[in-house]
Amino acid sequence: MRKPAVLCGIVLAAAVVVRLATAQLDPGYKIYLIEDGVRVGEVFVPEREPGTAVYEEHWVLYAKYRYPGPNNLRGLVIKAEPSEVPYRSTEDFFQRVPFGPKSTYIHITATESLVKEPLAR
Repeated sequence: MRKPAVLCGIVLAAAVVVRLATAQLDPGYKIYLIEDGVRVGEVFVPEREPGTAVYEEHWVLYAKYRYPGPNNLRGLVIKAEPSEVPYRSTEDFFQRVPFGPKSTYIHITATESLVKEPLAR
């Protein structure tokens, strides 16, 4: 089944964005997903108060995005780009983000916490 691999890839990428989410709090940045030097998606994290543990992320994966897996080992780069005109709000993101044929929208509700010990496996 492909769904567990897809979900695993999305969760892994989301974990990376959690590290970059503070960059989105600076209204001067856009966050792009890049594979092999090609933009394959965008991420928007609405502004939130410092210390907020639960927040939302909005992802648009373009048609050229390839989910990670055994047949796709291309590296995904998440890049905060200060030179682009940033999104001002969630509504602005939905109005301006390129959402072409075969694009995918993903809504994430993230819970951020400090882990004091490794999780049991």
